[in-house]
Amino acid sequence: MKAALHSVSYSGFFYIGKPLSIEEAIVRIADYGYDGVELMAKRPHASPIDLNSNDRRRITEVASSHGVEIPILASYSDFSGPDEFKRELNILYVKEVIKLASDLGVRAVRVFAAGMRDTDPSIPYWKQWELCRDGLKESSRFAEEYGVILALQNHPPIIESYDDVLSMLEEVGSPNLKACIDPELLVWTGDVDPSSDDIEDRLRKIYHRVRDILIHIHIGDSIERSGKFIWIQGGGGSAIKARRLERVPLGTGFFGRIAKPFIKTLKDIGYDRYISYEICSPRYVKHKLVTFEDIDKEVRDGIKYIRSMIS
Repeated sequence: MKAALHSVSYSGFFYIGKPLSIEEAIVRIADYGYDGVELMAKRPHASPIDLNSNDRRRITEVASSHGVEIPILASYSDFSGPDEFKRELNILYVKEVIKLASDLGVRAVRVFAAGMRDTDPSIPYWKQWELCRDGLKESSRFAEEYGVILALQNHPPIIESYDDVLSMLEEVGSPNLKACIDPELLVWTGDVDPSSDDIEDRLRKIYHRVRDILIHIHIGDSIERSGKFIWIQGGGGSAIKARRLERVPLGTGFFGRIAKPFIKTLKDIGYDRYISYEICSPRYVKHKLVTFEDIDKEVRDGIKYIRSMIS
């Protein structure tokens, strides 16, 4: 197994400070001991509209000169919703990311079915599923044309379980659409319970089912805290309390509870591809957003933790 860092970690989205350029991120990632970098295929990093042929050549040269592989590009596709033109734009976007991957010599592109947020409630779930399926079918044809593999992540919405990934792959029916099954998302979607006594058996069952289609994995860590009260209209004072998922340094939350059986399971199935560490949501300390220096320390500590788990 190899370890990569998702460049979103240095995007400036989730800390106080400026984003690093792709080149700056690659140099740090190499210095800290990561084998590869997963490039975020949007601004401020590897947006296809910003990178001309010279830029693409420079990125491959910088990565090669520092001994860093680029195993995958991370796209942010969303094929859901009532707006047909928006879906066309998303298909075009994924096609451009596929072309970028081909130019960079990258073999895979991560895709979402329906982005990362709630879908339009005016459209039933099964219709949303159909729209996402059609978008993935069309994107997969472009992937076949360019010799690139798409990795469908087990990320809600629409994909609410790893079982949904398997169903979507079966319905799309393309050899160029594979799976990216992340353990933290397995916890979020309820596919695994990190506090259960049978966590190793559950992880083994899931990853043995996907072993032949699994081409990438992300890891991160979070904890669950009490969320806000949501008052129900007409409920006579009734309310539900939401969950709040809060990011923490790698190894100190949900993932820390399942890391050993997770790595053991990957070894059992012979997984020898990349695990990408990603810092992809805000973290607050004493109700203040963390700084670039905090993130940089998490990145340095993260590779040490990953190496200790793998070894």
